[in-house]
Amino acid sequence: MNATLNQLRAFLAIVRGGSFQAAAQELHLSQPSISQRVRELEAELGTRLFVRRGPRISLTAEAHALMVYAERMVSTAQEMGERFGSRNPLRGTLRIGMSENFALLALGELLRRLEQRYPAIRTLLFVGDSGQLSAKLNACELDIGIVAEPGLEPHVAQQPAGYSLLGWFAHPGFRPTRDVLSPADLAHDHLMIAPPGSRQHSTIGQWFSHAGVTPARISTCNNVGVTLLAVQHGAAIGLLPLRVVRDELAAGTVRLLRVSPEIPAHRISLCYQTSEMGEGLLELVELLGTVINDFEVFAARPSTTRRGMQSTEKE
Repeated sequence: MNATLNQLRAFLAIVRGGSFQAAAQELHLSQPSISQRVRELEAELGTRLFVRRGPRISLTAEAHALMVYAERMVSTAQEMGERFGSRNPLRGTLRIGMSENFALLALGELLRRLEQRYPAIRTLLFVGDSGQLSAKLNACELDIGIVAEPGLEPHVAQQPAGYSLLGWFAHPGFRPTRDVLSPADLAHDHLMIAPPGSRQHSTIGQWFSHAGVTPARISTCNNVGVTLLAVQHGAAIGLLPLRVVRDELAAGTVRLLRVSPEIPAHRISLCYQTSEMGEGLLELVELLGTVINDFEVFAARPSTTRRGMQSTEKE
């Protein structure tokens, strides 16, 4: 189907104005030009759109059906023009990527503040691991992302946003063999971690490798909530972001295991396309930073929060 935007604009102008003459005036065209566009559109669609009764017209049933599609296509084209004309992702559709822990803790508030500040904005959300988010940013498939230890190409800028602290969590009834566990102590238990490709998976692989240990049983899960459920049911010892599990730890439904060496914290960055750098995008980076701080999504330092949570759990 090769209907053009100009044909659809002429069609919608006739619908709004009630006549070909009114459409010509609105679009600053001659009436014959409007008539030609409508004939071409009718030929392309293979249907009649208007019934003419002198200077007055009425819409056919097919014309009523076309209105929905025509309005959508013209609106999308206008949105696209504004988005790329202004080079501002906040005018149109904002493509934003994030880790699951940010989504669980602060996505609702982020969307609320975006709606409040930019009422016309549309969001395309992608929740994934660090490998997926970095790949999408590098391929320019995201405007901005919240990423752990990103692997980025030069056209993507990054700004520090804090640290994601990780810990091994078990069912409250789990009784460790000693107060502080080593990788060798955990190697015989059923462990659940994020799948290959994620930063968490490579971090834990290195944690065991540096100790010269190969875990006997590792399961992978790409969903933090499901891993937490497995831990709460005693099905596995799970590696989870400490901030995500803070409420469950306080409620006593999980137990944080003390380990040595500590699990390395992940550096979190706000990453965005340098080609879209402008006042609007900088406002968005500032907004994301404010939400992160208000909800304490990430720690300011690599280990402070972990020690605090261990103290709380011990008490």
